Amino acid sequence: MDLGLAGRVAIVAASSKGLGRASADALAAEGASLVVSARGREGLEAAVSALEESGASVVGVRCDVTAPGAAEQLVDAALSRFGRLGVVVANAGGPPAGT
Repeated sequence: MDLGLAGRVAIVAASSKGLGRASADALAAEGASLVVSARGREGLEAAVSALEESGASVVGVRCDVTAPGAAEQLVDAALSRFGRLGVVVANAGGPPAGT
């Protein structure tokens, strides 16, 4: 499916797993450049590596998106690397799964 996102720059917060990772994968498949984030180094590195292997241009930012200043850090990374920003997926890990 072509959603017209090729060449766009997207931030996907909390994107090392779950809904955030699926969103990043879908945007990469559409041809978007990405700024992805995660709290943990290993998860972030794995996500960046997999997205780069798919051909996407990716910047990984280690941060907790619930912390003050994190959103600015992600926007700054997008503007610094790509010079623009067109899509924001505001995602954050939720509570642990349970009944």
